[in-house]
Amino acid sequence: MLRSLNTAEQAMQRQQVRIDALANNLANVNSTGFRAVMTRVAEEGAQENVAKNMEGGLAEAQDAQQPNALNNDNTLTKGNWLPVQPLELYHATDTRGGAVTATGRDTDVALLSRGFFAIETPAGERYTRGGAFTINEQRELTTPDGLPVLGTGGPIFLQGEDFTIENDGRVMVDGAQVAQFKVVDFGDPSLLEHEGSNLLRAPANLEPQAVPAGEIEVAQGHLEGSNVNAIDTLVAMIAAQRAFEVQSRVMTTEDQMLAKSVNDLARPTA
Repeated sequence: MLRSLNTAEQAMQRQQVRIDALANNLANVNSTGFRAVMTRVAEEGAQENVAKNMEGGLAEAQDAQQPNALNNDNTLTKGNWLPVQPLELYHATDTRGGAVTATGRDTDVALLSRGFFAIETPAGERYTRGGAFTINEQRELTTPDGLPVLGTGGPIFLQGEDFTIENDGRVMVDGAQVAQFKVVDFGDPSLLEHEGSNLLRAPANLEPQAVPAGEIEVAQGHLEGSNVNAIDTLVAMIAAQRAFEVQSRVMTTEDQMLAKSVNDLARPTA
């Protein structure tokens, strides 16, 4: 009975993680260049954990004539033992591209190739696919939050009468090149972590790699949209909420049975 309560609680925690991620995705369905947050199961590590527990408890289970078995939720049961730790959920970033639309604004830039724009922040370099840039009073190209957009030589300044952005990421002012967009990529971009303000942070073990200039492709006057599918996300959220409610009812039922066992079955007979 206690095992059932433990299993239901862990299942509810997983569903809550999924619900939170899906709600965040749905809130950013119209955010420029947003990359959806996914929840994935750390299957490899969990399988190793299961294998070790099966090896360690094989003799005890055979002596008790209760063989090892995997439950439906991938926990391991050995006789009356409590199940091992469940599969852990962790966040990953959906790297699929979003739809590109024309805006006509000179400071809007869509990244058509792989990689991410590099942004300078007080906490260090961050990354984004959102190209809704603007120009501040110092004629510096920035994000909507005022953070400098980086070129290969540092922040990009547009001092002059007219500027254009070439398809290969070169920034031209009055016909002369003044900068080249710094575009970086990663060995596994799905490991990038969301930090807010449409920015992504690279974990310590993920090093940015500069995308060669010949492989960069951008489109001035265009923006890449979010890669969130609103309908699929809403359906997934409803399914996760229903699964959460089912496990909640399981916990309530088990709690009532436990209370009955403690209060009624333990009473001495007259």
